Amino acid sequence: MIAMGVKQWENRSAMPVPAKGRCAMTCSKSSDAREYANFLAWAERAFKPEALAALPQWDEVSGWRGMLVAVCDYEASHTAPNPPVWDEGYPVWWRLTNVRLLDESIPCRGNVGMWRLPMDIMEKISL
Repeated sequence: MIAMGVKQWENRSAMPVPAKGRCAMTCSKSSDAREYANFLAWAERAFKPEALAALPQWDEVSGWRGMLVAVCDYEASHTAPNPPVWDEGYPVWWRLTNVRLLDESIPCRGNVGMWRLPMDIMEKISL
């Protein structure tokens, strides 16, 4: 949803260090068609039809598994947007701007949370 421009806020449990900067986004290697179908069913209830229409089908994103797919700017704080959106009950809100889908996805082992990209991958993208 971030890569497609639908979601501009991320709700997380911990403040990143640094609290603002550039970040890259990876997709879970373990995602499957069933999990994505469940996500789309949830999104249908949570988002307006025009936002939902921007979300790709499984066959369009299945190749993203285990890949770095986009970069963006972020700024994190303890202040929720007004009105709050996508609230998972965590205290930290990341505002995501200047989202750019990469021309080509890059194989990248992801991790939960904020982590440094390996140097060889950083050289392939312009952060």
